[in-house]
Amino acid sequence: MSFEDIKISGEIVIVKGEKCEKDIILFALSTCQWCKKGKQWLLDNSYSYRYVDVDFIPFEEKRVLKRELREFFNTMIRYPFLVVNGKDFYAGFNIDNWKEILE
Repeated sequence: MSFEDIKISGEIVIVKGEKCEKDIILFALSTCQWCKKGKQWLLDNSYSYRYVDVDFIPFEEKRVLKRELREFFNTMIRYPFLVVNGKDFYAGFNIDNWKEILE
């Protein structure tokens, strides 16, 4: 199984930025203050990225997505959940860790 095999339901929003060498996807919750800060940080730092607000996905599809992410990355899913190039990830919002994973 590869990251591309994980079915992502819901609206995937594309945010364009100057830094587009990496494939960045952010799994977030629309009401989460840390998710909002993460989205803003990526925007402020000119990253191109995609995001999906998981809380807008129908319950059963969301349950499958979370299970597949948990199994693929072998970790508990916490939001925001940042995935870079389909292999590197960070669960939560910590600027130093995000900088490290994005460099």
